Amino acid sequence: MKKYLGLILISALILSACGKKTTTTIVPTPTPRLVELATEDRPQISLTSRNDGHELTLKLASISSSITKIEYELTYVAVDNNLEIEKGASGIIESKDIVSGNAERKILLGTESCTSGCKYKYDAGITGGNLNLTFTTSNSQISVFNSPFILKTTADIKKTGKLVWTEENFTYTPTKLSGSNFYIAHKDYKNGGYMVTSSGSL
Repeated sequence: MKKYLGLILISALILSACGKKTTTTIVPTPTPRLVELATEDRPQISLTSRNDGHELTLKLASISSSITKIEYELTYVAVDNNLEIEKGASGIIESKDIVSGNAERKILLGTESCTSGCKYKYDAGITGGNLNLTFTTSNSQISVFNSPFILKTTADIKKTGKLVWTEENFTYTPTKLSGSNFYIAHKDYKNGGYMVTSSGSL
């Protein structure tokens, strides 16, 4: 009897193993393709300092309708107690944030605490950094713009009469130097070459 019970159990196991199996098809997520934006589709990018040098304004103009998302990252080195510390800020500009082809972001060079009234701790010793922008298009393609930038004061420029960017072999001579302004130079994504902005008038 035990022999027959054993045969019945083995037969049941074999039959259950031969039953209908359900298979699941996994569709891989397509990897976005890295491309170069055509010149006419590239936005005009500028990075400008506030008049106290503690905040930068990132502006993008003439943004193509094919661009659906822009991710930005700004990194720089600050000095605290004679120690160099890498700092940074990042964010995303969605299509809803783009108005008439324009978008803008304020980037604080420091920290902000607004629990009971806003208090700020500004970073010091900043002379430049790096700006990275990643553009996502409507057909899931990605394009990247990366540029170093330098930050100089009027006092810095008065020493030589010029804004000198040694690493990029770039020199800019302001027609007039007055007040205490902050100057930024970075690569020009739209037209090539370099762009210079000032917290005052150029």
